[in-house]
Amino acid sequence: MGRKPSANLNLPSRMRARVRGDKTYYFYDHGGRPRKETSLGTDYVIAVQKWAELHEAAPTVAITVGWAIGKYLASPQFDEVSLGTQADYKFALDKLLKAFGDAPMDQVRPSVVQLYIDDRSKETRHRALREKAVLSMVYSWAMARDFCATNPVAAIKTKRLPGRKDVIITDDVLEGVYQAGSVSLKEAMDLAYYLSQRPADVLKLSEADVRKGYMEFNQNKTGKAMKIPVAGDLEKLIERINERKSQFTIRPMQLLVDESGKPMTKAKLRSRFEAARAMVSGAEHFQFRDLRRKGSTDLRDQVGLEAAQALLGHSTTTMTEHYTGTAKKVTALPKRRG
Repeated sequence: MGRKPSANLNLPSRMRARVRGDKTYYFYDHGGRPRKETSLGTDYVIAVQKWAELHEAAPTVAITVGWAIGKYLASPQFDEVSLGTQADYKFALDKLLKAFGDAPMDQVRPSVVQLYIDDRSKETRHRALREKAVLSMVYSWAMARDFCATNPVAAIKTKRLPGRKDVIITDDVLEGVYQAGSVSLKEAMDLAYYLSQRPADVLKLSEADVRKGYMEFNQNKTGKAMKIPVAGDLEKLIERINERKSQFTIRPMQLLVDESGKPMTKAKLRSRFEAARAMVSGAEHFQFRDLRRKGSTDLRDQVGLEAAQALLGHSTTTMTEHYTGTAKKVTALPKRRG
């Protein structure tokens, strides 16, 4: 039978807990003499699952969405995605935790997820659909580990938002937002346009990345090494940025800074861009990330497809043609029959 426990009386039958250092270890007590125990690990929820298998009983603890999210964030699978994707996931998961954190995974119904999507869509349809996709990803990850039996998100069908490929940013719209922006926004827009890189790559650039006449860095999303010549308008921009930064007592290494000389952040950039965009008629669909396509499309038209491909860091010209080909140029018009 084994000794009757005198502590941790809230644990399931035959489950034992022992504190060693700053961790609690759980065991299954098979009883008998000498005593035989099986380690259940240090995670209480998983320990209860293992206990249920050994005890032939149903688990007494339900796995919640919040617990699964915590496990995913600590998993190797999360570490494998890029830093930009990690930031996007964390933003979505913070929202999902507030709504579903305490809910047992197998008790979340599709109707509840649909209500969440409808409510979030009132604020932003894009984020609502993104958070739906992230919640589905967490459920799929959890199902593969027997943390839950079904994915309630799979039953919900929603239309995808139109992509950015067909959004055309005219020179007038670009110039209008540019002129309405602060000096720090103008520098950021110029840098994004000349380099035709993603916003995260533009924001992370530092003075140390400029060496021997080139700007050298690795793209966050692809890891591709970029080596862009600092010449012409780009060279003048770097000189302009450095001249403004020289006014400040403390000079950060980050290339882009705000009006106070402090490093430009994603939030600062967004607020400045949205304020400038609101002042320009017809610019409501313009997003800062569109400068990557705008710059590369202009380069394609001015120099050629291969130049645009190299600047974007694409592996094939087909990819570049698809990315920059926002509109087909008409080369001929029909003639009247007669």
